[in-house]
Amino acid sequence: MRKLLSAAVVVLWALPSFAATPPGVVPSPLDMAGAVAIALEKNSDVAALREELEGIRVAAELSGTLPNPVLELEGASGAFTKSPDERSIGIALSQEIPLVPVGARRKAFARAEAEVMLARLRDYERRVTEQAQRAWLDATMATRRVELAQGQEVVAEELLVASKTRFQVGDLPEFEVQLADLDLRKSGLRHGEAVAAAEGARRRLALLLGFNNADELPPLADVSAPQTDHRPADDALLAAALERRPDLAAQKREGEREEAALALAKAEAVPPVMVSIFSRNERSSQNTYELDGALLVPGTEQTRDRVMGVKLSLPLPVFSRNQAESAKASARVSAARLRLEGVKRTVASEVRDLLAQYRLALTAFGLHRTALGPVARENLKIQQEAFALGEIGMQLVLDEKRRLSEQQEAELTALQAALESRCRLESAVGGVLANINGVAGEKP
Repeated sequence: MRKLLSAAVVVLWALPSFAATPPGVVPSPLDMAGAVAIALEKNSDVAALREELEGIRVAAELSGTLPNPVLELEGASGAFTKSPDERSIGIALSQEIPLVPVGARRKAFARAEAEVMLARLRDYERRVTEQAQRAWLDATMATRRVELAQGQEVVAEELLVASKTRFQVGDLPEFEVQLADLDLRKSGLRHGEAVAAAEGARRRLALLLGFNNADELPPLADVSAPQTDHRPADDALLAAALERRPDLAAQKREGEREEAALALAKAEAVPPVMVSIFSRNERSSQNTYELDGALLVPGTEQTRDRVMGVKLSLPLPVFSRNQAESAKASARVSAARLRLEGVKRTVASEVRDLLAQYRLALTAFGLHRTALGPVARENLKIQQEAFALGEIGMQLVLDEKRRLSEQQEAELTALQAALESRCRLESAVGGVLANINGVAGEKP
């Protein structure tokens, strides 16, 4: 039961790459899954690849048919050779019949080509998904930085009010009030810079999702912090990557396509039989002699003949047996196998590197969230109370405030690094981490 609950919790923040968002519907607030769905729906390259895939599939099902029959008409006359009575007319129908199933192998090759295109489409969708996830994270983290700058500005205003109160009772020199006022102005400047950066991130996200401008982009959903007490299992991730990666699947399909091409080349080495059925009508005349009493009288006799028959033509593969195409196809099969092994090694290395980065990012974020962040906030609170009581000056409070600001920015950066490394790891694996073996991973 605990494993199921843990997996369910991780799924909530795992932000799956493909979510069931209805086409054409823009969720509000816009979460990562919604951004991915919109990016895949409106990306022109994805739409073009889908159209091309549909055309290849249709062409694959229509391939493999027999060649068209050949209709031959023939007419001859002896009028140009001073034999006007010699005439003939004929008709023939020829059909090429393969001795091996060339059509079936041609269809298998076309279907393998369609599978390659499908795998390439899935790989491009994987890259678009990662791009949309990181753009959404940039915009969300920029919004959080605006909130962080607002909080720092509020603290600066409180310090300015407290310093003016102490100055009015003669407990604080004027230059420390000026320090507090200068810090408030710097906080306002940082707030403005954060707002400008957030607007730029929203514009980039809107452009990626196909909106005309950032004003059409709905409010962004907040992102939850990742759980730092779970780690994905190495073996499960490597096995999932070798099974799910679309680029690896595309390389496997290319190998199958080259094998189909080799089988087709071997089939085409066997020449087909040409079967012809013909019918011919012939009219001719010949000289004849008849007895008329004791004399031979010359004459002519007209004859009409009709001939029907079957003709078989079989090329003899003495010199050409499609050796060139067979050799090229065989070389492509070997090359595809070598490339497949190279891609497998690259995928395994990429998964290991990204997994190490993800674990390091989780460790850094956990340290900031559980240790460094609470200490920095408590120190500033203590310094503010001491300043209100007149025990310390403004400079010490401003130094502690600066350290807290740096700590909050570092914690936010660590959070973004953890989430981005998770997105990259999911892209490298080819699926959501929480869905691998049904659990989030093993505890350290």
